[in-house]
Amino acid sequence: MVEKSERRPENLVLLNDFLRLVRIYTVDEGTAMIYGNLYAQIFKQFAPKDKAKRRKFSLKEIGIHNRDLWIASSAIQHDLIIVSSDSDFARMQEVKQLKIETWRNA
Repeated sequence: MVEKSERRPENLVLLNDFLRLVRIYTVDEGTAMIYGNLYAQIFKQFAPKDKAKRRKFSLKEIGIHNRDLWIASSAIQHDLIIVSSDSDFARMQEVKQLKIETWRNA
């Protein structure tokens, strides 16, 4: 941590140099629209057909977490590659093509 470092000034410069290279993608209305469409497609594909069960269904039940759906939506919006070995994204691929890379060695 820079704040607790004995070399705080030097480490702060290094941190700021690094952060200048990082691009931050914010969530906006476009991201939210993609999220809604992706959620609906996944729900349609994987939710139970029975109405009573459908009302109680959560994407977590099939291994898709909300935060990963937001990541996928942002990646779609900005044409980005998702670097992950997380099974959430593999499951989403059954509905929507994503650019995914896994850097983990087998």
